[in-house]
Amino acid sequence: MTKRTRQRSRASHFLAASTIIFFLAPQGTGHLAAQTSIQPLTPDSTVVAVLDGPGGIGYWIVSADGTVEVVGTNIIPPLGESEPLTDKVRTAYEGAPGALGIWLELVNGTKVAIGDPGPRIFTGHERPSGWLSGLAVKQLMRGRWIDTIDRGCVAELPRAVRIGQLLLPTMEESQFGAAVEEARDHQIAGILLSGGATPWIGRRVDELQEFANRIPLLMAADEEGGRVQRLHHILPDLPSPARQVNERLEIVAQRAERHAIRMLEFGFDVNFAPVLDVGAGPGIGDRSFSNDPALVVDYGVATIEGFSDGGVLTVAKHFPGHGSADFDSHDGRSVGPPLHELIKTDLVPFEAAIATGKSAIMVGHTEIPEVTNGLPSSLSSAAVQGLLRDDLGFEGLVVTDALNMKAVSDRWPIEEAVVMALGAGADLMVLGSLADVGAAFAGIDEAVYEGQLAVDRVNDAAINVLRAKKVNACTLVGRVRGVFNTVYDW
Repeated sequence: MTKRTRQRSRASHFLAASTIIFFLAPQGTGHLAAQTSIQPLTPDSTVVAVLDGPGGIGYWIVSADGTVEVVGTNIIPPLGESEPLTDKVRTAYEGAPGALGIWLELVNGTKVAIGDPGPRIFTGHERPSGWLSGLAVKQLMRGRWIDTIDRGCVAELPRAVRIGQLLLPTMEESQFGAAVEEARDHQIAGILLSGGATPWIGRRVDELQEFANRIPLLMAADEEGGRVQRLHHILPDLPSPARQVNERLEIVAQRAERHAIRMLEFGFDVNFAPVLDVGAGPGIGDRSFSNDPALVVDYGVATIEGFSDGGVLTVAKHFPGHGSADFDSHDGRSVGPPLHELIKTDLVPFEAAIATGKSAIMVGHTEIPEVTNGLPSSLSSAAVQGLLRDDLGFEGLVVTDALNMKAVSDRWPIEEAVVMALGAGADLMVLGSLADVGAAFAGIDEAVYEGQLAVDRVNDAAINVLRAKKVNACTLVGRVRGVFNTVYDW
């Protein structure tokens, strides 16, 4: 009989013959006061305690020599490498609420924490800096985010991390080396590729991800098809949306899935597509599927489903619709139809995209008469928080179109534009270049300090970015830091 089998046999015997009663005292700041009272052990004196698995992970059986056996589940939590114990274990109790680790009290009175956050052993009453990661596992085991816990964890992250995760600079592959400092220190959310790509871009992305460390970068590209395809030098050509409507929907979805798989091979996990604009207005042309909202819905959703199946996040654009605007927002102010017309046509594809639950939404810079009061939609609370979030019920990641486009940059410097966009309800601000990061970062930091921007709005945006990355904020607490942090103390 192996040692592990003997332990399981011993644990089963003990569980059948013993009754354990738990008394959990409140935890004070900086202390682990949770204690467990255990009745005398008659069946096997080598077993010290049986604990309900923190996070609902079976039962944890603790032996006098410090051995921990997990039974009643196939999920074995990471215990790390334990240092040799100096004495036998007298008792054991759970750590901080929600944590995976447990504490052992030795016969000589020493208290030792094992398990979360990994190989490090904590003695005395020191609280492990990564104890909240246990909450992350608890959430993931339930198959959903626990919103209040998630928000609490984000609030524990350094201010620099929360601000940096809201910024997505645009740059060419040749500039990637310059992004190392921003990825490491300003903790930028990622990079939007401009220009073309070489066969070596995958290696460069990998290097950037290594510097980003625990918070992966979003690597985005515009892979719409036709004349807008940043990775066309290294990936197969995609037909323009206007041409794709001549194909069967299943072909469009299958091609999108194959393309997504190839994108991931080069490290790109976000596609700024599909274009859901109804009509070929200025700046759009063959980037639109059709003038018919129903066709845009069908082919747009097929594209979203295909890329999602291939593992790439789509960003449907340009909310609330650019197909009927009077001017290209790249070149200046752009005004779209009034709201009652948008509801009948332009908003229909975005409602369908939201219903999939698989796409982020990009807000463009068109103005909505009598709604945005002369502001681009990207900077308007009435458009983002009001129309997109409240009226259409979108709860996911909201991305701005590039804030260096003249519809915005002709009127507001980048440090003001990012604050306005964030205040309007956007989460991820696309910047024109890496050089904009410093000013944008400082603008948000100062706006929060001066009360122009609520801390909760920054936290909510950071939550949405991290969720889009599939990163649970609780796993980062105590494990990431903003090297620059921020100038102001909120």
